[in-house]
Amino acid sequence: MGKKVTMRYFNKNTAKQKASFGVFFFFIFLKASYAQDSKLAGIKYANYPKSEIKNDSGNQEISFQEFGVFVNFPKKLKNDKTVLVNGFGYGFVEASLDNSLFSTNESEKKLQTFYYQVTLLHQWNEKWNLAVNLKPTLASDFEAKLNSEDFIFQGAVTATRKFSSTFKLGGGLAYSARLGNPQLIPLVNLHYKNNKHEVNAVLPINAKYTYSLLPSDKLELGVKYNLNGGNFNVHSDDNRIDKINYSRANFGVVGQYQLTNMLRLEAFGGLSAERTYSIIDSDNTTYDFDSESAPFFNIGIVLVPPKSKK
Repeated sequence: MGKKVTMRYFNKNTAKQKASFGVFFFFIFLKASYAQDSKLAGIKYANYPKSEIKNDSGNQEISFQEFGVFVNFPKKLKNDKTVLVNGFGYGFVEASLDNSLFSTNESEKKLQTFYYQVTLLHQWNEKWNLAVNLKPTLASDFEAKLNSEDFIFQGAVTATRKFSSTFKLGGGLAYSARLGNPQLIPLVNLHYKNNKHEVNAVLPINAKYTYSLLPSDKLELGVKYNLNGGNFNVHSDDNRIDKINYSRANFGVVGQYQLTNMLRLEAFGGLSAERTYSIIDSDNTTYDFDSESAPFFNIGIVLVPPKSKK
């Protein structure tokens, strides 16, 4: 009897070990095939304090607070070379605007975005992998009945080649509202990792250098820049505003602390520059302006694939 009980216990543990190793290597495949800094889920908050509008005698200012949450569900396909990732996300933006700036009685705009994205990650061979992303998005203040103007179709395709154990380089094309107005953006995808030094970049959208510290490289410190923004269909009481879009370039220091093997705390802060805005009225007339550079900060917590053991 004792022998049978021991065998059942052994079989259970073996099955659990196989499942654990399967999940572990699946996530490693996901991280290697996709953006090298892939994230499975997360929540984040960003604050862009008041910044004075340029070339304006009225000392008008504009500020933003942003909140976002997302989750991705990866599934490995039967060919063992392809991963399909289904993702969902929500973003909330509160923009504080001066009344006279927009000729409206509203001093604040609460903007929201919902998106679904599907990403196909394919490992052609030991050197090449392909990533295709489709991201239909609703972006609006949701104060009026939804129409086609609230919908933006975004997406990207990149191919990346592994040149060595430390260096990968690729390129592609994206269609995105990240720079304010939806547009095509050529991409250069770069990843370099050597000992404690790591560079991840999708140019011209973002670039990050980090240096690992503490046992098991739990802490990463470095510098980062990124370009981001949004495009929202909006409603105003006087029907004079139809769309708001904005973009900015953020430069600063970044810190990442690994709370657990898969849970990471992230912080990014510095200077937000090139803060440009466009207001489009019901007659399709565009009014462009920008604001002074100002400090910002961004904090979040994310679920990431586990790090490979050295």
